[in-house]
Amino acid sequence: MKRTIILFIALFGLALSASAIEKGDVRFSQRDVEIFDEVMAAVAADRSLPMDELIVKVAKHFLGTPYVAGTLELEPERLTVNMRETDCILFVETCLALSLTAKEDSPSFESFLDHLAGLRYRDGVVDGYTSRLHYTSEWIAQGAGRGVFREVTRECGGTALAQKFNFMSTHPSSYKQLSNSPANVAKIRGVEQDLQERDYWFIPKAELPRCIKNIQSGDIIAFTSSVAGLDIAHAGIAWWDGDKLTFIHASTSANKVIINPTPLTQYINGVKSQSGVRVIRITER
Repeated sequence: MKRTIILFIALFGLALSASAIEKGDVRFSQRDVEIFDEVMAAVAADRSLPMDELIVKVAKHFLGTPYVAGTLELEPERLTVNMRETDCILFVETCLALSLTAKEDSPSFESFLDHLAGLRYRDGVVDGYTSRLHYTSEWIAQGAGRGVFREVTRECGGTALAQKFNFMSTHPSSYKQLSNSPANVAKIRGVEQDLQERDYWFIPKAELPRCIKNIQSGDIIAFTSSVAGLDIAHAGIAWWDGDKLTFIHASTSANKVIINPTPLTQYINGVKSQSGVRVIRITER
C-alpha cells in the first residue's frame, strides 16, 4: 500500500477531483485528504491527551457529517476512504484510525491508510470482499490482538452471551457481493464458524443502569443485535456529558453524526433490535 500511495502522490501531486480516485488497492478523494489535514491541525495541540479524550475530540470534528449507508460497497474491493459521509461503524473506525495517526511524531495520510487497513481487513490485507471484517466481533478480536484496544464488557459487569453467527451466509441476497457468488458465501460461512467457537459477553439493556458507571468517555460502544445470527446492530463512542452517559454516533434517524440527545439507557430501551452493549476500551499510546 505504501508504494501505491507514494507513486500516486508523485504522479498526481494530490491534485485530485472531487470524485473518488482509484489507484492500486486504495480509493479516496482530494476532499478526504483535506479533511485529514483539517483533523490533524485541529488536534495538533492535543496529541499528548489520553486516547479516550483524543478520540472524543476527533469524533466531535465530524458532527453534522451526513449519514450514508453502504459507502464501502464499491467494486472492486479496495481500501476506501470516505470522510465526507459515513455510517456507524465507518465513523467509529475512521475516528480511531485518525486518533492513532495523531499520536505519531509525524502524522501522515499514508500512515492513516495503514491504520485504517489494519482495522478493517483481516491481517491488514485487502484481498477481495471476504477479507473485510464484516462481523464487528471479528473487528473487535483483531483490534484486540493488535493491541489497539481491549474488550472490557465482562469487567464492566457483563454476562455471558450465546452469540450465533449466520446472518450473512443465510441472507446472501442482502449483499451484492454474495448474491451471485457461492464461493464468497462459503468463505463467509467459514468466518462465521470460526467466530462461533469464541466466548462473548454483553451488558443486557436491563442491566445497563447497574453497569453504566463502569463505562468511560471514549469507550467504543457496540450495540448487540436481537436479530438472529447477527452480532452488532450499531456502534458509537461513549461520552459523559456531566452526569449523563450518552454517545457520539452516525445516526440513521438524524441522518448525520450527532451527540445523542438522550442518555444511553433511554436510547437503547427505545430500540427493539438492540439487546444490550459490548464495551471496547482503547489502549494508551
